[in-house]
Amino acid sequence: MPQGRRGAPRAVTIADVAREAGVSRATVSRAINDSDLVTAETKRTVQEAITRTGFVMNARGRALATGRAETVGVLITEPLDELFDDPTYGRMLRGVAEGLLGSGFLPVIIQASSESERALALRSFGRRSVDAVIHLTPYRGSDLLGSLAGAGLPVVLCGQLVDSPYEGIFSTVYSDDVRGARLAAQRVATAGRHQVAAVLGPADNPATGDRLRGYEEVLGARLDPARVVHTRWDSAGGLTTTARLLVAHPGIDAILAGSDRIALGALAALQAVGRRVPEDVAVVGFDDHAIAASASPPLTTIAQPLVEEGRIAAQLALEMINGADPRTEVLDMRLVPRLSA
Repeated sequence: MPQGRRGAPRAVTIADVAREAGVSRATVSRAINDSDLVTAETKRTVQEAITRTGFVMNARGRALATGRAETVGVLITEPLDELFDDPTYGRMLRGVAEGLLGSGFLPVIIQASSESERALALRSFGRRSVDAVIHLTPYRGSDLLGSLAGAGLPVVLCGQLVDSPYEGIFSTVYSDDVRGARLAAQRVATAGRHQVAAVLGPADNPATGDRLRGYEEVLGARLDPARVVHTRWDSAGGLTTTARLLVAHPGIDAILAGSDRIALGALAALQAVGRRVPEDVAVVGFDDHAIAASASPPLTTIAQPLVEEGRIAAQLALEMINGADPRTEVLDMRLVPRLSA
C-alpha cells in the first residue's frame, strides 16, 4: 500500500492503479466503467492492477468518473409523522427499493415538507446529488414542480396531476382512483343500500376528487352531497367525522371511506352507537393495507397496487437516466370482498 507522511498508509488512487497497469488515469476510469473504448485485454490488465494495489473507488470518485451520483432521490412533501403513520408510503418505498435492486442505484429519501427543506432539496438537485427524482406526493408542495422541471433531472411523479403543464417533461405512474371508487360504489349499490355517505381524505388531494367522481358515477342521487365529508386520512379523523355524520344523518346505511384508516375510525364510531356492520351499515375502505384484514369485522376494501407503483416508478426513473422519453403508466385496482360490506 502507498505510504503517506511519516510512513502512514494512504488511500490507493486511480493514479496508483494507472502506474501499476502502465496506462493513463483516463483509461483506468474507462475500464472501471466498462467502456467500449477500452479493449478486453486492457480491462483485464487494469483489473489485475486494482487487485494488486487494493484500490477501492469511493462514491465521490465514482461520481466524478461516471458523471453520476448513482442515487435516486425519493421526494416526500408530506409531514414526517404522516410518512411513518401511513402504510401507503412504506409500501411504495418498498416497491422503489425493489425496482432499483441490481441497478447500481440507491434510493435516498428526501424530506421536503417545509419551505426550508424544499429549498435545501432544490439546492441538492442543482448540485446533481441525485441522478433522478421520484416524487411520491406531487400534490403537496406543487410549487416544487416548476423548479424540478427547470433542474434538468429525470423526474417521476407518483400520482395524477389534473391539467398539468408538465406532460412530456415528467414521467407519471398512478392507480386509477375513479375505477377503484366505482368498484366500491357498485358493492354497496348491489347490496341495496340507498343512503350512502362518503368519508373522504383532504379535498386538495387529487385522489380524493377522483374517488368522489367514481362514487357519484355509480350512485347518483343515492350519494347526497350533504353526506359527503372530508377529513384526514387517519382513523382519528374517520372516527370524529363519522360520529358527526351519524348525528346529522341517522339513516345512513353505507359508508365509503377514502382510506382503510378512515374506515377503521368509521367502524369505531358505528360500534359506539350500536350500529351493526354490515347488517345496519356497510363499510368499504380503500387501499387494502394489512389493517383491513385484521379489522373487526374484516374490511371490504379496494386494493391499490402500491408496491407495483413504486417498482414502476423506479423503472421509469432508470429509463429516463438512460435517455428514454417520459411516459405514463396507469395501474388498475380491484375489490377485495370481506365481511364489512
